[in-house]
Amino acid sequence: MSAPVQYQALSAEAIREQLRGFPAETVEAALRFQSEGSLAAFKTMLPGFIEFHLPRGTPKPPAVLDDHLRLNQDLGLDSLALSEMAFKLDELFGVTIETREVTGITTVAELLAFLKTKFELE
Repeated sequence: MSAPVQYQALSAEAIREQLRGFPAETVEAALRFQSEGSLAAFKTMLPGFIEFHLPRGTPKPPAVLDDHLRLNQDLGLDSLALSEMAFKLDELFGVTIETREVTGITTVAELLAFLKTKFELE
């Protein structure tokens, strides 16, 4: 996995601005992902992305997400929240992510596989 070219071109300040309101660990992982492009750094970002987009009152996701966790049933990420998260990922990473592309994604493993494909193709 490598960080998308458009994302690599962002300044650290721009990334921090884009992620205002996200957990600090997520922002730091985003900066690591920009420089390393590693799957490990991206996986560290993911819980914060999910947490940020969860409906109010939904429990915080675990810091480490098992691949088998279901986005809706286990983590509380409904279809609207998943769409909003897709828009944010699209905006931040500069890759085109259509709502229809994420509607069938049900697990953390499927989400990671989808994003890995998107980053490598774009």
